[in-house]
Amino acid sequence: MKKKLSESMEVVLTVEPNLSIVTENMLAEWGGTPYSQLSVVLVHLKFLAEIHQNHHWTCMSDPFYGDHLLFARIYDATKCEIDSVAEKSIGMGSVANVDLRLMTSQLLKLVSGYGMTSTIPQSSDLARRSLLAEMNFLKVIDHMMVSLDECGMLSNGIDNMLQGIADVHEGHVYLLKQRCTKGMY
Repeated sequence: MKKKLSESMEVVLTVEPNLSIVTENMLAEWGGTPYSQLSVVLVHLKFLAEIHQNHHWTCMSDPFYGDHLLFARIYDATKCEIDSVAEKSIGMGSVANVDLRLMTSQLLKLVSGYGMTSTIPQSSDLARRSLLAEMNFLKVIDHMMVSLDECGMLSNGIDNMLQGIADVHEGHVYLLKQRCTKGMY
């Protein structure tokens, strides 16, 4: 059962209550690869990019153009972060941190768990789905930073990178909340 999280401006979303279990399972699948927490963040970033790009492609009707640009903006910002996290995880860990087979497997699990269906959602649902994904991602970053810190692996550089990524995604949450509340008043 999912719990409700009330947000400001009367936006009500369902947040994944087992997110820490999901991320711990993902972490375990990396089999002790050094800095595997960065690999988990990387998979989640790739997931976010796919969601936002798909919403960019599939938005329609009113307010199509604004939504189209919003999802493009969020997708473009996320693409840059993917490269940064991948390079940092290889530099601090090894090329095993970007194992394509494992990342693809985990990405597929995230897509399945997200409730992606073969039907295209209504335009009004796209921003809500993106907002939910962004809010869950912020929880993933927090969880992985705690894990890195507990292992004594949270260097100033990694902390700075992940805090910067969190800052950008908090901006995405703001924009998506604004979009979700459009027309509510």
